[in-house]
Amino acid sequence: MNTNAQAPQPDGRSTRWARHREQRRSELLAVARTEIHRQGPSLTMEDIAVASGTSKSIVYRYFKDKAELQRALGVQILNEMVQQLTRVLRATNDEHPSAETSIRAMTTSFVHTAATSRNLYEFVVQPSAGLNHFLTSVGRLVAASLPQSIDAQARTLWASGAVSFVQGVTSQWIRAREGDALFEKTPDDIADHLVTWLLAGPPTE
Repeated sequence: MNTNAQAPQPDGRSTRWARHREQRRSELLAVARTEIHRQGPSLTMEDIAVASGTSKSIVYRYFKDKAELQRALGVQILNEMVQQLTRVLRATNDEHPSAETSIRAMTTSFVHTAATSRNLYEFVVQPSAGLNHFLTSVGRLVAASLPQSIDAQARTLWASGAVSFVQGVTSQWIRAREGDALFEKTPDDIADHLVTWLLAGPPTE
């Protein structure tokens, strides 16, 4: 057996093409994010193509459908949520945060991330496979942020239900219009209500 045989070298053209494709995909994603924030969640793939100065067929080359675009933007938002969660937990100066601290941090992160762009949030939470992926990913993040002393299955089940609850309340707040009492609530108000309801149960008055 020849132990001196060299491993095959990567094809330079393939590497350059993969790098170009990833860069172009990132550019289209950035345009989509900007336009959704500016125009609203009903933006179409054709709108994105026009804003990008390209054709709709090119956009579909990088995102096979709107659900895939939704999923890609959901991943971006999830990463921002992780960063927000990390900042909130670090501010507690607690190496082993309690369940209440973790729940408050996660809820605050979710609501504040949604508030940074209501249109983008509305786009990501439109019913589709992209939404399912987003909520499942957030659920895993919530479960992982809870104390490890809690049974793993219990963490997973509770996190799944909590995320659906938080997403539902946040969506109603995001869609509230001027004149509605909910419209006047700040992100911190909504987060406080959610934490109270999750930990203590429904309001009594």
